[in-house]
This record gives sequence, C-alpha cells and structure tokens, in this order.
Amino acid sequence: MREYQRQYIENLKQVMTLADAPTKIPEDIGLYVEKRREKNRQIADIIEENTKLLRENLMPVLDDIVSVPEEEAAQLEDFAAHLMQGSKQLDLLLDYTIRNALVMYARKHEKRDMLIRQLYHTGMALYYMQQIVYHAQQNDYRWKMSMMFGEAAAYIKEYDEIADVDTRGYIHRSMANLTLPYRWLIPEEAKQKEKVMRRSFQVLTDRHYHEKTPELPWDTFLYKSHQERTTAMQLLRSGEADPIIVREVMESAEYVWKRQMENSSRKHTRPSERWMLEYEIAQYHCGVLTLPQLLKKMESTYLDMKKDDFSEEGIWNHIYMPALYAEYLSYDPPLVKKKKHILLYMYNRMVRFVQQMHNDQLNGRMTSFLLECFKSFIEYPDGIQAKDLLLNLVVCRDPDIYVYLRLTADFSRMIMEEAIAREPEHLVGVLSCESAAQVVERAGDILRFTEECAMLHDIGTFPFGSLVTLAARARLKEEDKMYRYHVYAGQQILSRFASTKVYMPAALGHHRWYDQKGGYPPEYRREEDPNCQVTDAVNIAAYFTGLLDSKFNEERLELSPAQALERVRAGIGTRFSPVFAELFLGMKQKLEDYMENGVIRAYENAFVQLGR
Repeated sequence: MREYQRQYIENLKQVMTLADAPTKIPEDIGLYVEKRREKNRQIADIIEENTKLLRENLMPVLDDIVSVPEEEAAQLEDFAAHLMQGSKQLDLLLDYTIRNALVMYARKHEKRDMLIRQLYHTGMALYYMQQIVYHAQQNDYRWKMSMMFGEAAAYIKEYDEIADVDTRGYIHRSMANLTLPYRWLIPEEAKQKEKVMRRSFQVLTDRHYHEKTPELPWDTFLYKSHQERTTAMQLLRSGEADPIIVREVMESAEYVWKRQMENSSRKHTRPSERWMLEYEIAQYHCGVLTLPQLLKKMESTYLDMKKDDFSEEGIWNHIYMPALYAEYLSYDPPLVKKKKHILLYMYNRMVRFVQQMHNDQLNGRMTSFLLECFKSFIEYPDGIQAKDLLLNLVVCRDPDIYVYLRLTADFSRMIMEEAIAREPEHLVGVLSCESAAQVVERAGDILRFTEECAMLHDIGTFPFGSLVTLAARARLKEEDKMYRYHVYAGQQILSRFASTKVYMPAALGHHRWYDQKGGYPPEYRREEDPNCQVTDAVNIAAYFTGLLDSKFNEERLELSPAQALERVRAGIGTRFSPVFAELFLGMKQKLEDYMENGVIRAYENAFVQLGR
C-alpha cells in the first residue's frame, strides 16, 4: 500500500475507537460530555484529513483508472483488501468504489486473472450493500451483484486455459455465490436459486475439476455450499417446500453437523450450537422431532451459551436464536402463552447483549439478525411490546444516539406545549381531536404521543448505522442514496406491530419538506398523515438537534442554539411549518436554558437505561 492508504486505514481505526461508547457509567457525566465533544472534534478533523487524502490521491487515480501503472493497480487492490477486514467492513463503500474501478482496469488491459478476482470481490461488496438496503425493501444491487458473479463464473468455460490456482478458486466461489441474489420466499426466485445451487454442487463434486486443481480447498467449498443450502430452511418454515428440497436441506444440515462433530473431536473443542440447532430444525421439518422437542432443545442450547461471546457464532446465538424460537413458538398458539416467561427472558438477555457490544463488533450480519428478530417478535399484552424492544434495544444501544433522540423528543414536546397553549386550533385532527377544546383536554395524550414519535422517528437508521456513526470521510454519492432509504426501513420496521404502526408517518416523513417541494421521500404526503402536525414538530426538532452535534449532521458542524435557530428561520414555510417554526423561534431563551443541563441529564438517563 501507499503511505496515504496506510494513513487512511489508521484514521479509520482511530475513528472507530473515538466513537465507541464507554463500557461503564462515567463518574462525572459533565466531564464525559466535554470529553465526548473533544472526541467529536477529533473525528471531524480526521474526516477532513481522510477526505483530503482521498480527493488528492485516490480519486484522480480512479478517474483515469485505465492509465495507472500495473504496480499502482496492485496497491489499490491491496488497499481495498484492508478496507474489508472480515466482518468488520472498515469502509464498505470505498472498497466497492475501488473494486468497481479495478474491474474496468482489468477489462481494458485484458488481465483475466485480475478481472475474475475483482468481479468476485465487487460482487461481494454489492452483496453487503444489498443486505443494508434490503431492510428498506429496496433491490438496487441484486442484479448487478448477479452480473458480477455470473461473469466470473462464466470463465469456467476457459478453466483449462487458466493456470492460476487462486483464480480457479474465484470461479468456483462465484458460481456458488450466484445463489445470493435470489430469495427463497419468492416462488419464481426460489426455483432459480434451486437450479443455481444444484449446478454449483454438480461442479463441486465433479472429479474432473478436483483432478485439474487438487490444491483448491474442495472440502471447504463443499462445506460452505452445504451451509448455504440450509438457508432453504426459510422455505420449509413457510410450508411451501417440495419433498425434494426438504430432503436436500436435511442432507446439508446433517453434512454440516457431522463435519462440526469431526472438527470438534479433532480439536477438542465444543461444536457449534448454531449448526447443531440447524440440524435439529431440519429434523423437525422431516418429522423426526416434534415441535415441543425442538423448542426444548432450543431452550437448552440457549441457556448453555456464554453471555459475553461476541464472535459471529455468539451473535447468531444471542440474536437470531430468539427470532427462531419465537417463529416456531407461533406455530402452536397455546404454547405462545405457556412459554411467555422463556421468550421474555431471551428478549431481555438479547437487549443486554447488544448494549454491551463495542462498535468494532457491529456488522451487517448482526444488524440482519436483529431485524429478523423484529419480524418474528411476539407482543404480549402484559409483557414487553415491540415499541419497548425498539427503544431499549436499538435506541439505547448507543448513548449518543439515545441523547440525540431524547433531545429531539424534548424539543418536539416543547413545540407542542407552546402550540397547545397558543394555537390549539392548529392541532385539530391530532389523535382524532375534533376541536381546539378537545386538544387542550387531551394535552397529556398528545404530548406523550409526540415524544414517542420523536424517539422512534429515526429507527430506520439502524441498518444504515455505519454510514452515520462510523463515517471517517465525506459521504460518497452512493452512500447518500443508500442513506435516504432509512425512511423506508423505518416504515417497514414500525409497520409490523400493533404497538408501533401509529408512529410510521413520522418515520417516513421526517425529512420531507412542509411544502412538499423538497426533501424525501416523495411517497410521504402530508395530507395523508392523520397526525401531520406531530410530524411537522418532529421535523423541526430533529433538524435543530442534529445541528447541535457534529455526529448527526452531514456538514460535521457543531452550532450553538442561536446559530441552529437561524437555520430553522431560513426554512419557514418551505422546509418547516410556519406555525411551529415561529413558535420554536420564540422559545430561544427557553432552549438555551434547556441546553445548559439538558444534554447532561439526557446522558445520565441513557447510562441508567443501559445499566452501565
């Protein structure tokens, strides 16, 4: 790597360290807040430095990638490899940008080995990007990913002409990854996924290829392919799988479990709980185990887990297993009530597990598991609600995010208090109030609802968290586009539960301008929002709060309340509701008084809720 590349990676790691949350409650919250502000300034400086490093050294090279010397292309490839350190994904979008350019370079210079390698890595970057936007029901990267893997896999026709062992390996890996763009739960795609997977197995078990390239890790390739085929368990759970798929899944689950047992015996270690459970689930779908027997095995496995295991295996166990348990529990309604105490124990333990994770342990897989847990989440009338889980698990995982939302909620409440006192007629319609008098009468309900909307309005950023909290450079255009999808992700998450549906409009519309001529998304229409005034208030409060903290605005600014209010003033009647904006501007002194201790109180509350 070149010196600027090494410096960039060191800066990335430093940002991750500076951005991490403390593992215990600070003795002096005020001092902590001051130190945090200083860390944010350091992060802002690093972002400026990294952006300059890329602008002056990398971007000119990528703009004319076909002209770079071979040595520099190799350095770029090495740089990209360091940006993706396993599941940590230090800088996914920059890795994609470089890999995509190297594909062009390899095509131009007819470097076949390099092209196959970069097609594979670009396909993997697109896969991880698709995993992020998938939670917003967007499919921007699926087919480009398919094209990358497909082109690399097509070189199997030239297999005999390729001498490099690693390149041959990338062909096989790309062929196996052709299954990734397809989803089991969409019938047409499931058929294609089956077809691709069977073709991949056919090649992996063909002695012809083994004899030609004996150096390749064929056992590993086959093992990972069997792991991938167990993902068809989703289809089994839907009840739509045909007997052939059921048999294939059972074969793969048994194959993986036997390998696990062999490896653990040889190494004198404990086999993976995950793959043991996958095998037991397959047995249930084949009629070998009953539902109560499967649930009992899940419970036993869960209780035996180490509480502080933050490995990929530990993340699966602590986050995905409760999702599976809830899904299978729902097969038998009487069991949902009977097993309530066990499921609530799992949910509460999962909250503590996620809260204790450090930022460098967060990754797309953890996020996906957590969002899968939301999908199968069971609400109990007298137990934890989805709203509570979201607030505790997502919001309170990071004290900085909690404080941002707490301040937004407090400012939103202050706006509504002023409106109830001075302009109650403007709130007619909120929570179905039919008159100004009813607005005043139901003031408590309106204020509580406003606070909850504010606390949950940004829930959709969870899948996009690394684009916000761990950014170590200015955003790329592709990241801006991706980040805008967080409003759809929020809508999807909140739409699933009775306790959260009412907050959907605020999640969808908090970036849409009041005059409907700016902001996003266009799907939010103020006239269709039954509580549009609350969304209006949250819009102002969230924008204002973001300007006070460099971590939560794209410009990395840290403005004073007076400076932030001038930004609000500039948006009256366009970006913001004129009624609420004027009320908010009139609270200047009240806001400044709040800021003297409000941030410290919010952090105190955050650490109490986190139990640190």
